[in-house]
Amino acid sequence: MDTFTAPSPTPSFLGAHHLVHRPASPEAFLLKATAPIRQNFAFSAELPEEHRLFGDSVSRYHDLLFPMESLRRTMLFAARRYFRVPASRHPVVSSGSAEITHLDAWRRGGRRAGISLELGMTPLDIVGGVPHGLECEAAVSIDGERCGIASVRLAFLAQGVYDSHRALGRRQSEESAAWLCDPVSPGMPLPEQVGHRDSRNVVVGLPERTGAEGDDELIFPIDAKAAAELRFEAGAPDDMPPMLFVEMSRQVGLLAAAELRGFVPSYAVLSRWQASFRGFTEPGLPLHCSVREGVRRKDGKVCRDAAGRPVVELRLSFLQGSRVVARVSASVLQDC
Repeated sequence: MDTFTAPSPTPSFLGAHHLVHRPASPEAFLLKATAPIRQNFAFSAELPEEHRLFGDSVSRYHDLLFPMESLRRTMLFAARRYFRVPASRHPVVSSGSAEITHLDAWRRGGRRAGISLELGMTPLDIVGGVPHGLECEAAVSIDGERCGIASVRLAFLAQGVYDSHRALGRRQSEESAAWLCDPVSPGMPLPEQVGHRDSRNVVVGLPERTGAEGDDELIFPIDAKAAAELRFEAGAPDDMPPMLFVEMSRQVGLLAAAELRGFVPSYAVLSRWQASFRGFTEPGLPLHCSVREGVRRKDGKVCRDAAGRPVVELRLSFLQGSRVVARVSASVLQDC
């Protein structure tokens, strides 16, 4: 199959990488003549070791965040170049998911590992030949071994629509936050409790336990200032990057798994993540996350995966005031 190597989407975050367009027909080489149909791509890069966030790890595992953010950025690049989405349209992540299907490949081996994504992008809500949305499914491989799947769905909003939705959400959050009491955090966890060495990368506070015995809910405050500093690229808009929810979910997941099931953070991994976004998250307003265990055995014992490893299923809700901005279903696996 013929291929076309596309210019770099955003090298500052992704580092050295390659993106290859794999058109299904010769017409797809003529970008202005390309029909708004599914397009296939291949992305490859080295997993970062020196990045402020990814290089700061006591974990034994590569992070789901890098392939997810790589997928999102590749979609943004393809939307402009291959699907003719105008630059005036504001891209919004409406949902995303990722899952580790073969854990061995995700273990760090003390050397630079290569990652590749096989991407299929499908345009949605086509008007006048231009899509108002884009859906991408990806197969993830590390050092040539198929080991995960991921997906992201984008919507492209006119600037006026984006501004009005964001203003409405901010007003609702401010009004509800005025009479809701912020959860009182016992403090911040040690970096190693969330898989890091540098305290600047800790964005989640220690939990406050609520609810009756057997029906526990944990409330985690989010350090909005620390989260805002984990920008993935210069010049990002003044809103919370949606992929940051992968990192916040991972930190919340490790802390919750330790609190609820006694998991050891350095041997725990976020193995599945699925999110739907309900609105825009404002970096200047308080944000917290409520967590409940999703699946519980009747005998109270921890659930196990097909390989017999302990796994805890979690349901996360991220809120600003009383407004839910994201709902997440996640699994944390204890590798033992």
